[in-house]
Amino acid sequence: MIELNTDRLLLRQWRRDDFEPLSEFLQDPVQTRHLGGGPQTLAQAWSWFCGAVGEWQLLSRGMFAVEAKDNQALAGWCGLWQPIDLDEPELAWSLFPSAQGQGYATEAAQRVQHWAAFDLKLPPLFSFGHPDNTASRALAERLGAEIESETTFRGRPRLVYRHRQLS
Repeated sequence: MIELNTDRLLLRQWRRDDFEPLSEFLQDPVQTRHLGGGPQTLAQAWSWFCGAVGEWQLLSRGMFAVEAKDNQALAGWCGLWQPIDLDEPELAWSLFPSAQGQGYATEAAQRVQHWAAFDLKLPPLFSFGHPDNTASRALAERLGAEIESETTFRGRPRLVYRHRQLS
C-alpha cells in the first residue's frame, strides 16, 4: 500500500469509512458543478468510489484519499486518474469545502507530481480544467502548468494543462 506524506497531509489508500463523506461531496450540486457529470446519485458515488479503489489494483496507481494529519479527517482526493478513455494519466484533485483555502490541494498535487516523476518515471502529466473553474485553473498554473489545448471530454468543455518536467 503506497502512502505519501507532506508536512500536513497523508495521501493514502481509500478505506470503507471514506465513502460517507465522499458520497456527500459527490451528491452536492454546487461542489460537483465542474466535475465530469455533476452531482451523483448514491449508486453513482459508490461506483466512483469502487473505481478509485479498483484503479490501484489494475494500474498500481490512482487517486489518493487526502487526509489532514491534524484531525485525521478526509479532506478530498488527489492523484493519477486514467479511465479507459484517456491515453495518459491525469493529475487530478478535489477538496471538500472544509479543506479548501488552506493550500492542501497545492501541497498534495506537488507531492503526487514528485512521486509520478521520480518513483513512477512518468513524463510530464496533464490536468483537465473546466473553463469556469477558476480555483482549479489557478492551482494548475501555480504548479507550473500551461494551457496546451482546449477539448471536450465526455461532453464537457475542458482546458488541457500540461505540467512541466520535474528535475
